[in-house]
Amino acid sequence: MSLSVVHQTTGSQVTLSEANDRYLAPLSQRFGRRFREYRERWALAEKRAYLGRFPLSLDLALNSGCQSRCPMCPLPARPEAKKRLSWPAALYARVLAEAREHALPALTLGLGGEPLLDPQTPKRVHQAVQAGIMDIRLGTNGRLLTGPVIEALIDSGLTRLEISIDAVEPATYRAIRGGRLESLEKRIELFLEKRAQAHSPWPLLRVSFLRLPQNQGQLARFLQRWRDVADLISIQRPIWFPGSKLPAPKTKTVQTVPCGQPWQRLAIYFDGSVWPCCSWYGEKLLPQNVKTASVSQIWLSKELRGLRQSLLMSRAPVACLDCARAGAF
Repeated sequence: MSLSVVHQTTGSQVTLSEANDRYLAPLSQRFGRRFREYRERWALAEKRAYLGRFPLSLDLALNSGCQSRCPMCPLPARPEAKKRLSWPAALYARVLAEAREHALPALTLGLGGEPLLDPQTPKRVHQAVQAGIMDIRLGTNGRLLTGPVIEALIDSGLTRLEISIDAVEPATYRAIRGGRLESLEKRIELFLEKRAQAHSPWPLLRVSFLRLPQNQGQLARFLQRWRDVADLISIQRPIWFPGSKLPAPKTKTVQTVPCGQPWQRLAIYFDGSVWPCCSWYGEKLLPQNVKTASVSQIWLSKELRGLRQSLLMSRAPVACLDCARAGAF
């Protein structure tokens, strides 16, 4: 079965492919014109040709920490790696109230950590559904997908379950993610069984493969393994971050950064700090905190407007240049 590309980021750092219309068609059928308009605006925003009065997507780290120590991730070297701190319920409710007011189309849970470490995550997905958000994505390593958790996620109304795998060989998976590939595959099989029992296509299943030195030569087998199983397959090139265990990339000259993320999304870390993108390089670009400012205020702030202007004028800040050099573009 052939795969068709449905999305590529500028610079092709991420390529999303589907087989048999298992991704875009169900979303378009479920949400109709509103979803199609959102995807049109997303494509324009990526080209920096559209800017709404509110983000098209919020990327939230509702909790800190992760039980994995993946070599490509900077989190294990950071102090919050072993913490288990979660957003206060009142703060999440306030952000969702803004999301409802501005008809936020998309929400991602799982910025820089493992969201299933927080047992409240399925409840918070359901709250997002009630706030009218269409495309609700949960990014996870999948190691906590037990039967009850899977059932709670299906019942929550989650749109997309996104599981990082990165390997087809058990030894490679263990080297990258520190777990057992067989165990993860059984958890995914259980998810698919329970979704079928619920007579629902939701949540759609996305699996991802990050190209790394450890998994060279495995991509073709990965596609073969998952093309008839997953609704969406993501192939990514790594971005090198300080603190990760990946070899630093070769120095290259970067003069422009064609990044559209500050036009598309706002990311909020577990401590309330805000990033203009989903990259760790963006964590110190904005001074605001969602605990003391609204999402709307931050989105329209002079700092974020200034960042967009600097990108348009080819005067990107050092952090953006570093991100581009590290593999984003």
